[in-house]
Amino acid sequence: MPSPFARIDAILLAALLAAPPAFSADASPETTTPSGLAPTTVVTPLRDPSQPPPPAAAPAAPARAPIPAGPAPHVALILPLSSPALGRVADAVRLGFLAAGEVAGRNALPVRVYPAADDGPAVLELCLKAQREGAVLVVAGLTRDGATGLARSDCPRQPTLVLNQPQEEPMPAKMYSISLSAEQEARQAALLAINDGWRAAIVIVAPTPLARRVADAFEREWGRAAGEARRVTFAGGVEEAPAIKERIAALRGDMVFLALDQATTRAVRPYISGSLPIYTTSLGVDPRADATVNVDLEGVRYVDMPWFVQPDHPAVMVYPAAPASISVEQERLYALGIDAYRLSSLLLQADLKSFSLDGVTGRIALDADRHFTRTLVPAGFDSGRAVPLAPAQ
Repeated sequence: MPSPFARIDAILLAALLAAPPAFSADASPETTTPSGLAPTTVVTPLRDPSQPPPPAAAPAAPARAPIPAGPAPHVALILPLSSPALGRVADAVRLGFLAAGEVAGRNALPVRVYPAADDGPAVLELCLKAQREGAVLVVAGLTRDGATGLARSDCPRQPTLVLNQPQEEPMPAKMYSISLSAEQEARQAALLAINDGWRAAIVIVAPTPLARRVADAFEREWGRAAGEARRVTFAGGVEEAPAIKERIAALRGDMVFLALDQATTRAVRPYISGSLPIYTTSLGVDPRADATVNVDLEGVRYVDMPWFVQPDHPAVMVYPAAPASISVEQERLYALGIDAYRLSSLLLQADLKSFSLDGVTGRIALDADRHFTRTLVPAGFDSGRAVPLAPAQ
């Protein structure tokens, strides 16, 4: 059976395998919230009695009134929170979405969270329920199959934002999409390398469906703008890594693109000549890893979301950090949730003809097919720390 995941396929799978549980995947009741995070227990820290007490906290902002039960205008956030397979990663999106609502303040969009048991039929049923209850906009479709199911249904009768790219083209008239597309990253990595002046690429690719899609996207963009790209397959075995040096030497190329995951990127990197510039996507790096781990990636260039490489950017620093308990791949979905909230607000009030947004996942624009595209930040490593690259002169 084919996997239901797209680029979120890699993010979801990696997050499920790598992260400790961020929340219970058991079914939870439907939640009504004025865009706020769920209440948490407040614990008073121990204090040295010999020290003066801390200054009093500023008065809290007046709480927004909750959405009344029953039909009322609201944004419906429908996620597979009750799914054993997708629950934790869906919760990362939920946390980011509601965190952005908190930042938006008193006049923020009212949000109702609808927990679904899956990203298929359950989402369609909840979408229709949300419309009956007054939803003015629906946010759903975390996986490609989920987004495709919504595109094929009669649910998008009002603005609908899906969090993956559906297979249906064109989408229904009121549907929009945003996704964490690895193919989009690969195309931007190709343009980054071309802008740096390289013209003959060597592509090292793992024998997985996602890696092949990433390599294909890079090669298509490279072929349009530069020319020749030659491919080398790397199965990922430690014993095979040294042979990469000889295989690359036999090819004509002035740069290398890695369509590999984090482990294989680190395995291959030492066997690539220092005279060859190396490019990859965020699939191959962990920007939150310890500097002693990422020091092996010194000189590797890639593209990533401002959330990771520009934390002091005004569009990023206004939002709360993701919970420390979640993995870096779940954190990407937390950032997606932030931008999904912001887009939801704009979809209901903005003139989209000249749309542009400084998002935490990239500079976001709307194309002619109603896909929100993300322009990412060129990045590299400085002493093992992920940093934005200076623009090419």
